Amino acid sequence: MVGIDEAISMLKDEDVSVRKEALKNLENVKDDSIIEPLIEACKDEKSVIRFAAADILGEIGDSAVDKLIENFVKESGSNKRFIAFALKRANNPKSIEYFADAVEDEDFGVRKIAVRALGELNAASKIDIIAKGLEDVDWGVRSETVQALGDLATEESIALIKEARRKESDDRFKKSCNKAIKKAEKIMKGGKRKVASRAQQMSQIKEMEAVDIEAAIKAYEVHVKEKSEKDAPYKRLAILYRKQNDYDNEIRVLKTAIEVLSEAKPGKEAWFEKRLDKMT
Repeated sequence: MVGIDEAISMLKDEDVSVRKEALKNLENVKDDSIIEPLIEACKDEKSVIRFAAADILGEIGDSAVDKLIENFVKESGSNKRFIAFALKRANNPKSIEYFADAVEDEDFGVRKIAVRALGELNAASKIDIIAKGLEDVDWGVRSETVQALGDLATEESIALIKEARRKESDDRFKKSCNKAIKKAEKIMKGGKRKVASRAQQMSQIKEMEAVDIEAAIKAYEVHVKEKSEKDAPYKRLAILYRKQNDYDNEIRVLKTAIEVLSEAKPGKEAWFEKRLDKMT
């Protein structure tokens, strides 16, 4: 374990493994001196460094928000995307106006994060801006827009989801609409709103697998901790633990998947049950 100053210095090292080690030493550190160096790390040439830096910034929370917003406004492309991810994880109402401006950003990744963040922040006053995402050329943005409208949980947001469902022929999109409507109706009946997810997108974690399996495992574990209703993170995590011969953790993940999916998505647990039967 190295000190904060040394870890910050290591973030500038030419060796990516040294930079990765620096970030491991900055995890769970609550010190404002690491905010700007971490923001710079969000622009690193290596995606694994960007992911980890954004993750830590999101955990720092409120004290990092002003600096994140400052950089979010002036950056573009992938640099803006990773800062957006950190800002979304911070889950601070200060970011609402900036995410609203980003719903039509030129980068599809930024648009996707921005629209979902507005839903998680319950930015009902921005419903017309959020709804613009329903016309986006990117399927992922449209899907996240539907979920954001579900997060708002109002008669107006449900009506927008139903209208989008009528216009769309893609079965996956229709399923996403159904899920969002169900979520909204549950909240309107007095159910609790879900805490904003801290899980990274699956596409990002899969990209991470190629360069840092340990970081990918950590990211998949966030999905498990949040009891994701998607089977993919459990599958990938079980496979990665098998590759490491870590059977105890694999069994834990399989059992969690069976518990969650048997209730949330009956039938999806079958893959995990078969794998568990072969191990025990």
